[in-house]
Parts: sequence; structure tokens; C-alpha cells
Amino acid sequence: LFERNAELLSLFVKFRELKTPDEQAESLELAEHATVVMSSIDEGIRAMDNVDFFFDLLHQIGGSHVKIPGFKKEYFWKIERPFLEAVRLTLGDRYTDNMDQIYQLTIKFVLETVVKGYEMAVEREVNENVQQLDLSSEPAMNNGSDVPAQTTSAQNGANSAESSAVRAQGDAAPATAGGGKCPAVCPYVSSGSLSPTTS
Repeated sequence: LFERNAELLSLFVKFRELKTPDEQAESLELAEHATVVMSSIDEGIRAMDNVDFFFDLLHQIGGSHVKIPGFKKEYFWKIERPFLEAVRLTLGDRYTDNMDQIYQLTIKFVLETVVKGYEMAVEREVNENVQQLDLSSEPAMNNGSDVPAQTTSAQNGANSAESSAVRAQGDAAPATAGGGKCPAVCPYVSSGSLSPTTS
């Protein structure tokens, strides 16, 4: 894989210095990474009878590559040929034309699922960024801005002035036959007491 696609090595900091095939062949870390890649594919194939686990596993594998700077989803397809060659070498004479067709369909389905996981992770990341932008653009309410508090204070002052005016009007209103204040003066005045009507 890395011999044919040297540009992939530059994506991994610990592999960037492996310039020659000999250096790559002698690198234990690179060998371990290759083993992890092949093992992940193998695990995915073995899990095909458990649909939920299969998709969760491969979506997770695909999504984990979103965090790699410079990685593109097209790079997943570069594993197809090396995988088929590895299977052919492993099976030897048992690798028939029929087996070749089966494994070609299998690896294609596996990689399509991995790519889908990558795309889903990218979409989630975009949505999260949009939500963060929306939150940061919202005006600050209390505990961050004095505007709402000032507005409330002004409203309280206006209400207090209105109450004073109502009392004055009530005191000056002519008495009704029952000794109360005239309700025509203010709708809040009833039977001589200031009782706000409820709605």
C-alpha cells in the first residue's frame, strides 16, 4: 500500500521519514499499522453476519480518519488492491476465479461502508461547528449583559408611576351611592380599594 502510494506516508507524522522501501520494510511501527489496517478489514468481514455491529464498526473506522489532517475519503480505496493481493497470497491455489469475484465484491462493500462512516463524521463535524457559531452569535442575556436588567428596572418605574396616578384618580373620584369610588374613573378601582383585575 505505502510502496505504491508514498503520499499516504506524509499523513502520518511517525512515518514521514520512511523514504525508501527498505526503510519502510524495516519499520516495526509501519508493520504494526499495516497489521491494524488488515485486521480491521478482516474483523469487518467476519462481522457481516451481525449487521448492526458490522456497520457500527466500519462507520467508526471511517469516522476516525476525519481527524487526520489532509486525509481524503478517496484514500480508502487504495487499500483495495493490496488487500486482494494479500488474500491471493494467503490462499494460494485455493484462490480461484470464483473466490476472486467474491472478495472483490466483499472489499468493495466494506470500503463503501467505511467511506460512508467518514462522510457521516464530516457532516456531524460541520453541524457541530454551525451550532457553535449560532450560539456565539446569540445576544447575551442576564449574567453577561445589563440590558435586560435595565429594561426591567425601567418597566418597574413606569408601573410604579402608573400606580401612583391610579391612586390619585381614585381618591379624587366621586363617591357612588354605596360609598365606593366610581368604576368609570379607572378599571382598577372597585369598591374603594385598588384591586387589579385579573385576565
